[in-house]
Amino acid sequence: MHSPPPAARAGGRGSLGWRDPLFLASRPSRERVCRFVAMLLLLQRASYLLPACASLLAAEALFADRGRNAALLALALAWNVTLFRWVARRGWFAPLAVVIDVAATCAFMVAVTGACLPGSAACVSNWSSHALLATGALIGAVSRRAIHFAALLPPIIVYALAHAADLGQRYPFLLELAVRVNSYVWFAIIVFFIRRYLAAQATRLDGLAEQRLAAEAERVAEHARLAHFRQLHDTVLATLTAIARGGLDHHTEEVRRRCASDAAYVRALIRQDAAGPANGLSNGLARAVARAAGLGLCVRYAAEALPEDLPAAVSVAMAEAAEEALNNVARHSGEREAWLTAVAVDGVVTVRVVDRGHGFAPDLAAPGYGLRSSVAGRMAEAGGSAEVITAPGEGVCVELRWPGRPL
Repeated sequence: MHSPPPAARAGGRGSLGWRDPLFLASRPSRERVCRFVAMLLLLQRASYLLPACASLLAAEALFADRGRNAALLALALAWNVTLFRWVARRGWFAPLAVVIDVAATCAFMVAVTGACLPGSAACVSNWSSHALLATGALIGAVSRRAIHFAALLPPIIVYALAHAADLGQRYPFLLELAVRVNSYVWFAIIVFFIRRYLAAQATRLDGLAEQRLAAEAERVAEHARLAHFRQLHDTVLATLTAIARGGLDHHTEEVRRRCASDAAYVRALIRQDAAGPANGLSNGLARAVARAAGLGLCVRYAAEALPEDLPAAVSVAMAEAAEEALNNVARHSGEREAWLTAVAVDGVVTVRVVDRGHGFAPDLAAPGYGLRSSVAGRMAEAGGSAEVITAPGEGVCVELRWPGRPL
């Protein structure tokens, strides 16, 4: 079965995320595909549950016990609400949720078909048959290989048992069974190919985005080098050339101040170069800054002396946690500017995300799911820690440390 994307656990704040464009824009393409497909499956289920509820008011009696049918419908509604609240938290369907849905559909087919009036249309086709189609679509959505379609068999067997009395009247038993479950099987196949195609396109788009970010980073680096060259030409080189040609008297106070300023500029270049080449964490933070810019957030970024041998899992965790912290700034702070700094001191890597927004009272407002899971959870899994420092009207500082603070 298809497992939820790691980023999905960041959560959609209790929904599938479609009411929050900033949230969706901050998620990877693969997760947006999962949430889109989940929304389609939710709408499909609503398309049969709502008419089934309306049929309770029909004048024609289709069930021997309307109360029993109403109770079963209430259970179906309750399960579907639970299922999609579960999906909203994770971003995709957990394997256990799929198993429960298959079992629930099998139970509804037996109970609903058994409650219909003999000879009524409800015996051949009732709302449990539509639930079967929804379950087929769900199985197709979560399947990754052909072997996973074996999950379609138990509902087919249960359908044959539940409808044993009305199967085989027009065609041979197996042929009529195949005709009735035809849509069920094809729903699974169609949704499987839809999700697979969209996921492949999302992966391709993410790859192109990574290439674009790499090219943009190289362009910015080249621009920075040219800017440094120009500045060196206009300051240090101009000063030295003027002194060498006798145009400036190096004993004067003005020339000494000019030389001191040029020397300070060169020292700044040396300190920046001492930070070393870009590593995994540097690249991850640069991507976080670029994605934040896509949300309209201006990020002031500075990094110094980051270790090149930082474990890959730690680099990924800190970069993704910093990205979620920037997402929170864009969503909640009310500001369009943030500061991101990264430094390593005495073997401890510290990344800070700071904004000057609304802030909040930690004692009165518990951190949201994004801070608990995407930030603190990621850091804890990597052996680090996360601390939120805030007060009403004082902005928020999210500090990520690796290794974490000793207990």
